[in-house]
Amino acid sequence: MGVSTIDKKTLRRLARDFYLDGETLFKKSSDGTLLRCLDDEEAKSGEEIYEKIFDMSIWSPRKDYI
Repeated sequence: MGVSTIDKKTLRRLARDFYLDGETLFKKSSDGTLLRCLDDEEAKSGEEIYEKIFDMSIWSPRKDYI
């Protein structure tokens, strides 16, 4: 059993939004900017850095005002 024509067309349509440069995958944004896709490890380390830079505790509502 092979892949249907509809599945092939769908995959081609979805693939247009991505660009592969060597081993690095990019997603094309609506304005043409290439956004580098991250693996799970890179995303987690980026999230940790973000949390350190923007301490989320200062943005949470204070309980004594509630």
